[in-house]
Amino acid sequence: MRRRMLIAMALILVLGLAALISLRHYSLELVNAVVANAVVQKAPEGYSAQRIQEAFAARLRQARESGTKDRYLAQLERISQRLEKIQLLEADEVDQLLDGLKR
Repeated sequence: MRRRMLIAMALILVLGLAALISLRHYSLELVNAVVANAVVQKAPEGYSAQRIQEAFAARLRQARESGTKDRYLAQLERISQRLEKIQLLEADEVDQLLDGLKR
């Protein structure tokens, strides 16, 4: 009985560690997707959701290739904080936000 308990605890520990490693590995992708979706939702009607998604995907690729993941994560955090305070974005605000991703 005690041996089974130790095996179960070890298995839970291994699964927990695997989950933490996975989350750490995919955290930038998750935050990127959440922020991109928030921009799509707050964009004015008729604004191209595809354009928004493509801009965020391009910036994510750039961050991976150039090794600036932490910097991009901080940029996403700033965008997210800004979006919390805004109900809807104007088209020019979305354009500015997407232009800011390129930097």
